Amino acid sequence: MTVTAHQYRHTLGTRLINAGVPQHVVQKMLGHASPQMTARYATIHDATIRAAFDDYQQRRVDVHGDRLPFDPHGPSAEAEWIKHNLARVQASLPNGYCGRPPQQDCPHPNACLTCPDFQTTTTFLPIHRRQHDDTLELIDLAEQRGNGRLADNHRKVADNLTRIIAALETLEEQDAPDAR
Repeated sequence: MTVTAHQYRHTLGTRLINAGVPQHVVQKMLGHASPQMTARYATIHDATIRAAFDDYQQRRVDVHGDRLPFDPHGPSAEAEWIKHNLARVQASLPNGYCGRPPQQDCPHPNACLTCPDFQTTTTFLPIHRRQHDDTLELIDLAEQRGNGRLADNHRKVADNLTRIIAALETLEEQDAPDAR
C-alpha cells in the first residue's frame, strides 16, 4: 500500500475537527476554497460525539436551576445516548431542550419554563436573561391592569428563570479558563 501526503492531510483535517477546531479554521489551514471540500474531512468519530454528549449531560439544569444528574458510566448512560440521538432534533426549543420522552404528549404547551421536563445549558443563557427581563415587564403590566392572577403566573416563570440563570452562571464561571 502506498501512503501519500494527501492521506496525511485527510488525517490531519479529521483529527483537527475531532479535537473541536471549527471547520472554517480547518478549511483555512488546509487551503480549501469551499466549506464543502473541508466537509469531506469533517468526519466526526462516534467517540468524539459521545464525549461531547457526556459533557453536555453533565452541564444541564432543570426548570428549578438544579443540575441534572448523569453518570457517563452508569447503567442508563447508553440508553440516554440512544434517546438523545433519536429525539434531540425534534425536542429543540428556543431556550433549551425538552427531556420528555417523544412518545408522550406535552401537557405544557408554551409553558416550558414551568414544566419539570425542561432542561437547558449555558448556550441559552443570553436568551434566558432576555426572557427574564421581558417577564418582569409582563408582571408590571399585569399588575398595572389589576390582573393579579396573570402576574402570579408570570412570577412563577420569573422565579424559575432567576434560578436557571444563577445555576447557568455558576456553570459558566466554572468553565472559565482562569477558573481551571
